[in-house]
Amino acid sequence: MKVAQLVAVLAVVAALAFVPNLQDATGFAPYYLIYGYFVFFWIAQATSWNILSGYTGYFSFGQGAFYGLGVYAAGDLVTREGVNYFLTIPIAGVLAAALGAAIGALAFRLGSLRGEIFALLTLAVTFTLASVAALSTWVDGGQGIALTIPDYPSFLGEFQDLIYRLGLAVAALAVVTAFLIQGSRFGWGLFSIRDEEGVAEELGVPTFRYKMLAITITGFLGGLSGAVAALQIGYLTPEGVFSLNVPLLVVVMCVLGGRQHWLGPVLGALVIYSLQEQLTNSGFGEWGQVILGGILVVVILFAPEGLYARLRDDPRRAVLAGVTLVVTMLVAAFAGWGIVTDWVGTGLAAATLVLLVGGRRGRRRSLEERRDLAASTMGDAAAP
Repeated sequence: MKVAQLVAVLAVVAALAFVPNLQDATGFAPYYLIYGYFVFFWIAQATSWNILSGYTGYFSFGQGAFYGLGVYAAGDLVTREGVNYFLTIPIAGVLAAALGAAIGALAFRLGSLRGEIFALLTLAVTFTLASVAALSTWVDGGQGIALTIPDYPSFLGEFQDLIYRLGLAVAALAVVTAFLIQGSRFGWGLFSIRDEEGVAEELGVPTFRYKMLAITITGFLGGLSGAVAALQIGYLTPEGVFSLNVPLLVVVMCVLGGRQHWLGPVLGALVIYSLQEQLTNSGFGEWGQVILGGILVVVILFAPEGLYARLRDDPRRAVLAGVTLVVTMLVAAFAGWGIVTDWVGTGLAAATLVLLVGGRRGRRRSLEERRDLAASTMGDAAAP
């Protein structure tokens, strides 16, 4: 079953990689490729965050630091050191992974740095990096960095084709990594930490090592995605890069989609970004934060397990949501409500509403499965 799911994920990635070729053949607007890139960007960032905060329960605001370090690593290495842009992508990932390991070495060695204290520590790291970038002339010095499009093989197509495929590659790596972790002994150990860390440690789960691996992987994926984003942004400023937009949005995406499964951040990123884009295209961009805050409140109150659990636990509601998605998109298309992405956003919003409204059977099942998973994990850890 796991192999079949992995093959399905890779097949979807392969199909998406050929979308730029369809653009060349059919001539649809390049805007849709940029739209696709941003969906991939948020999938990568949300999945990265979820490997640490969703799987272990250690709530972090450090995603802005990992992303920002990746952005500035790429920008500085290219403009100041003359490094080939494509080499800066893995370098940025390694630097962000090192930052994650440093945070983990400090926080996880001190047992008191948990919960809101850990969250505040990661937030402080983000603000510290923003100050360093703004004040240090060897990073930015408040002048900003202009990153031009690098030379690349012509077979990769136009710039929008390149950025689309780079974003897809990082998102695919993040999703496959989360998928493999979830079904592994390592993943079970992370879930046991989330459910009851003290008991897991007593039963032999190497909690410190597992948490260090999780935060290092989170940093690496966040840095990779940041390095790709640097090319898309073009002109880098500390205020634009180290804002709270990334850490706050990934939290909303993961809570909406579901933090206990690798598919949750994918669903959350698709829904939230599509809704954001539709609001912007409709002239309601300034209401975006208000609406997203309202969504977060509704999810916490009525569906804390997330959309994935609702889809899994209630097949009839899942079918109804699918029908609602298709019908709403068709109505939006025939009514001429904007462009294709607006139709998608409208359909996803309607389908999400169908999933969020209803009973709590999925939540009860989710809690039971968490207890079963924790028990099996601790049993495996205690086995010789």
